Amino acid sequence: MNITCRRRIATAVANTTIAGAMLLASCSSTASKPTTTTNIGAAVLPAETNPILNNSTADGLTIDSVLVENNVDSETGKTADDHLEMALSNTSTTTLTNIEIFYTFTNPRSGLTESYFTKLPSTFSIPPGGTRIAHFDDSGRPDHFAVNKFSLYYTDIEQLNVTVTVSAPNFKIQTTDLTKDAGGAEAAD
Repeated sequence: MNITCRRRIATAVANTTIAGAMLLASCSSTASKPTTTTNIGAAVLPAETNPILNNSTADGLTIDSVLVENNVDSETGKTADDHLEMALSNTSTTTLTNIEIFYTFTNPRSGLTESYFTKLPSTFSIPPGGTRIAHFDDSGRPDHFAVNKFSLYYTDIEQLNVTVTVSAPNFKIQTTDLTKDAGGAEAAD
């Protein structure tokens, strides 16, 4: 079990036994193995290292935007619950498939850090010239993927630095950094 999990468990246990037990379950000894599960409600465990192996230098995959707060439902135009959301586009002449995403939350004050890895299902492909949005919110809707509801994103009310890395075979890896304001997942901004 990593140091981040141990610290978070100690803090949660000091606050409540139930929270500590739930956090212990999320930081089990398998926490060092990245998850590729995208099933809604499935266990999503922290990843110790970035497992993406891609040395390509060809352009084609682009991160258009990443949101971690102030989300808007694209179907209704109404405010949506805060969640990790990324718009990805394909500037190549081939369909992008086998997309992998590695993202990290870091509390710059405490130094706590937590990372997650997801390999998107084959149904998530981006045609040439196309754009697609991946949501990490466990809602069960199309293009919405599982999350760890006990992650720093949902439990830490301080400012978080967020790094997102996206990869598709045969195309250059893309990375972006952004900040989530203090206040928790649903605080008014």
